[in-house]
Amino acid sequence: MIKFRLSCLILLIYQITFAQTMIFGYLKGDKDTPLDQATISLGEDRATQTKSDHAGYFQFRDVPAGTYLVIVNKYGYVPATFTFTVSSDELKKDLGEIKLEYNPSQADVGVITLSDDDLSTDEGSSVGQTGIGLLQSSRDVFSRTAAFELGAYWFRVRGTDNRYNNIMFNGIPMAKSHTGRPDFGNWGGLNNVVSYPYELAENNTVSDYSFNDLGGTTYYDTRASSYRKGLNLSYSFTNRTYQHRVIATYSTGMLASGWAFTFSGSRRWMEEGVIDGTYNDSYAYFASIEKKLSDKHRLNLTAFGTPSRRSGSSPNTQEAYDLRGKNYNAYWGWQDGEKRSERIKRIFEPIFMLTHYWDINNKTKLTTTASYQFGYNKSSRLNRFEADNPSPIYYKNLPSYWESVDNKSEHDYFLNAWKNNDTSITQVNWDRLYNANYNAPYYTDPYSGETGRRASFFLVDDVIEDKTINAATHLQTQFADNWKFFLNVNYQNLASDNYREVNDLLGADFVINKSSFLKGDGSDTSIDDYDIMNPGSVARKGDKTEYYYKLYRQEVVANATTRVNINRWDVAVSVLFGWNEAYRDGQFKHGLYADNSYGKSGKENFLELGLRAGVTYKINGRNFITINSAYYESAPTLNEIFANPRLNNEVSPDITNQKINTHDITYTLRTPSVRARATGYYTKVKDAIEISRYYAQGVSLDGNADAFISEILTGVKKDYLGAEFGIDWKIIPTLTLTGIAAVGQYTYKGNPNLYIMSDVSPGVHDYGTSYIKNYKITGTPQKGYTLGLRYSSPKYWWAGVTGNFLQDIYSDISALSRTKSFVMEDPVYSYEGATPETVKDILDQKQFQDVFMLNANIGKSFRFGQYSVGVSASVNNILNERGYVTGSFEQGRYSSYSQLAEDQARNNPLFGNKLFYDRGRSYFLNVYLRF
Repeated sequence: MIKFRLSCLILLIYQITFAQTMIFGYLKGDKDTPLDQATISLGEDRATQTKSDHAGYFQFRDVPAGTYLVIVNKYGYVPATFTFTVSSDELKKDLGEIKLEYNPSQADVGVITLSDDDLSTDEGSSVGQTGIGLLQSSRDVFSRTAAFELGAYWFRVRGTDNRYNNIMFNGIPMAKSHTGRPDFGNWGGLNNVVSYPYELAENNTVSDYSFNDLGGTTYYDTRASSYRKGLNLSYSFTNRTYQHRVIATYSTGMLASGWAFTFSGSRRWMEEGVIDGTYNDSYAYFASIEKKLSDKHRLNLTAFGTPSRRSGSSPNTQEAYDLRGKNYNAYWGWQDGEKRSERIKRIFEPIFMLTHYWDINNKTKLTTTASYQFGYNKSSRLNRFEADNPSPIYYKNLPSYWESVDNKSEHDYFLNAWKNNDTSITQVNWDRLYNANYNAPYYTDPYSGETGRRASFFLVDDVIEDKTINAATHLQTQFADNWKFFLNVNYQNLASDNYREVNDLLGADFVINKSSFLKGDGSDTSIDDYDIMNPGSVARKGDKTEYYYKLYRQEVVANATTRVNINRWDVAVSVLFGWNEAYRDGQFKHGLYADNSYGKSGKENFLELGLRAGVTYKINGRNFITINSAYYESAPTLNEIFANPRLNNEVSPDITNQKINTHDITYTLRTPSVRARATGYYTKVKDAIEISRYYAQGVSLDGNADAFISEILTGVKKDYLGAEFGIDWKIIPTLTLTGIAAVGQYTYKGNPNLYIMSDVSPGVHDYGTSYIKNYKITGTPQKGYTLGLRYSSPKYWWAGVTGNFLQDIYSDISALSRTKSFVMEDPVYSYEGATPETVKDILDQKQFQDVFMLNANIGKSFRFGQYSVGVSASVNNILNERGYVTGSFEQGRYSSYSQLAEDQARNNPLFGNKLFYDRGRSYFLNVYLRF
């Protein structure tokens, strides 16, 4: 009896000491209707989540004593956050009824907006009409506003480009091995299924699903049952990157049979955009099928793809814009009464994923995904053989050239043609190209004996065909009530075919597989042959020409993250280990690089290590201090390892990992009426490598002829220093004031080494130091400000207006023009007139005007039982500001002081900066039906 009583006493003490509580509550909307399929997260890191059922009921089991933050998200409702405390003697805690405020304007908050613009130009610069990039939802007022307001004008948070964004689907990274950048076009148009990330770890914070990068981690879980049940139909009308968009999405939710299905499809198209001669015809599809095998095991199959076809727009000098206006595009011309573009991008890279979800126990989960992606990315352009450049903006086709050579008659002829828009001069003259081919010399194929007209002009496709296998696993467990652990392991294997393919012979019979920029001697091993194993061969439509090589890369990345909560402190630490290997396998034996173009290169191996930590101190329930810090290494991409892969196996000199050191400190305020955040940050990047490809003079074999070069900068140092502030103030329940400020200073710190690889001169040429220290890093305004007001009516309509101000906008520089060779004719004599003062003057980095952009939006939602209908409209750049330069770069065509000084002295420089201007006023109208 004594033993029994003693056992009961011990059991009672254990229950009191170690008891864990069940938390439960009910979600209600307007008119006290239950809200199902809402996401309820326990803790700021959202590591523990559940969903409400058809009665609005939710629960968390085995919650230890402590104070917790609850975050409630429901599509079309204002997110709710609150805290509660669990005492050690509570076995159950009833949170009661939680009311969510219906707000139709929230229905599209969080939608990722994708731009179909190219991520870079075809001029070898990465600063062209860049895509908007990732616009992401966030509870943080600064990040949300910067994305939706400033991001619409090519503003990059903290100055970094999307190479530093981690985008993941079910644990599979979406970054391309060639560039390190995600291709947003792979899921463009699938807005309904990528609207709300499962995890959003911003900037320098710690992620549970990857070792976070400078641009943050966005993780999508495409489980079929996670999507809103029902049918969603929408139509959009706009003048942005498309004119019409239709989307249909249907989700069954989890059926009684244990199956769940979600399907989505869309089309975006326009006949012609704001920029002359541009069009878009893009489709998208998505399918997710889930099977619940048991309470612990689920399988999900996901497939999506976005077959698209769109035309590009050209960067132009100011002279061309002055003559033809800001909508001018040199890439198209008339053919048979229709506009035909030479720059067409066609992409179709479908991906298939199989994911296994395993709830090992109530504290441990394992998610494993295998995927396969394949397809093509084709970009067309005009090519030529022993013929003049057919581009309308080739410098000899502009009035300024004829003025520079004092030929008044030709100057007047071209000036009148451009002013009067003679499209035989100002646009691609397709008739002239066909006529040239009809009258081209005859050539006999040495292999088939066929005689035909060899093409002077022809259309080619630069083709990338990637085949990528991925495997990823994510383990999460809870060692103790306040201690969580996450482990991620990823494997990737890439095999990539890269080649140039004949697209259209434009009336000719074939193309000769020789370069007209190299002068061969006619022997069987002439340097002008693209493939000396088949000298003098020809290529017909669909055949490969000029270059053909394969790239291989495999990678293993592992990272572990742990989170510990101790009283007022939240501490997170993440470590990284990565290994990758890459090599090139040339399929053509190029005449200029006969010993270094065919066959396999050596294998380049890189190890990645990293450490990241984040600490949050909770002053109280409304005030928080957060410090994040990281040091890690990032391996070079394929494009950085092989600087001129089209012609040879040469590896970039001094190739090594980037070293990234980044820190920030943040103060956060959260009250019922005010949410604010202030951050200071500093990031230092060392040993980066930058590759630019363009035409230059004076770097060829004879020192005078033009050459297409690969410019390689090694040992690049960059500093990103800045501050961010954001505030969201609910002045009255229906009126909210939002303001943000982003003040940055992004500069090169140090003078890297510059090397040149040329298409007409073999080898790697060392040009010594490039003096770029303290020049600005470009691709984004360095400062941005937003101030806005938003009215949300209880009658389910809203309206808002915002003003955006952008400052410190610079043109990208030519590193070659900052080397000693620029001012030296030879190692002894400098160019006449080259003094420190005159050199500094002509190499001063171009800064463009500050701009103000005014935006407005309005919307209304209607509910008819289970049906929800809404209409919204927005207008950006209401004042139609057309002076905003969204991208610019120095051409780098002249590689000597005397040439550039003479050119800059002209009224219209022959090789002035190439520019992209903003499209001006844009609008977006959306109508949806959901039930």
